[in-house]
Amino acid sequence: MEDTVSNALLLLLVGMSTVFTILFLVVSGGNLLINLINKVQVASPEVPFSKLKSDNIDPTKIAIIAATVEAITHGKGRVDKIEKL
Repeated sequence: MEDTVSNALLLLLVGMSTVFTILFLVVSGGNLLINLINKVQVASPEVPFSKLKSDNIDPTKIAIIAATVEAITHGKGRVDKIEKL
């Protein structure tokens, strides 16, 4: 009986450490990839608000959408195109 319990605890320890190690590698690899892409990313020119004019969309709504995107993304996001669905 003691041998069975010790084997179960050993199996539990090995399994949990394996899962933790693999999750750590996945998260670290993802963060490394994100940082690498952000450093290599080519800066694209910003589209001025006057170029965002779309058919049948009020210019104040365009400005509100662009300001909201800028506020939510802390200046990292931009609006390229607005389409009604």
